Amino acid sequence: MSVQQYLKNRVAFPLAELAKHRGKWVAWSPDGSRLVASSPDLDTLDDLIRAEGENPEDCPIEGIPDTDCVVGGMTVS
Repeated sequence: MSVQQYLKNRVAFPLAELAKHRGKWVAWSPDGSRLVASSPDLDTLDDLIRAEGENPEDCPIEGIPDTDCVVGGMTVS
């Protein structure tokens, strides 16, 4: 996985889609182009990632705040 490609794809992910996962943990595909799974707790998330056929060690995990916040400030070239 290229970190630059992951960051480029992650930044381009639609915020409206990400907002559906407020207050949850999300697992990203290794290239950052899609969400593999989401869950309110990390133990369940690990199981869901495996159920999707992905290795949890390859999927970056991020907590999505349940309140409004500003996400951004990153430039990827």
